[in-house]
Amino acid sequence: MPAYVHVNLRIIDAAKQAALAPRFQAALQEAGGRILHFGQVATALEGEVAPLPFAGIFEFPTLAQALAFYDSEQYAPIKLERQDAQQARMFVVDAA
Repeated sequence: MPAYVHVNLRIIDAAKQAALAPRFQAALQEAGGRILHFGQVATALEGEVAPLPFAGIFEFPTLAQALAFYDSEQYAPIKLERQDAQQARMFVVDAA
């Protein structure tokens, strides 16, 4: 069953974010993932915590593949560099 990684983020350095984006997309695809959506949050519908300005959903064939990507050697340097480019919240949902 598929797994979906959800990210909610604020870009804090646009140049660094732009440099990371193609590397992230290549690593994601190589790991079997794909971007279902990425864009600006239109409005919060519920909850007391305001969402960050951007949101994305990435699909993987399985939860194991999503977790393997997140913990992979290929993604590790991107993950570190993301800290200077964006503030993010991320979680994964198993559709099983």
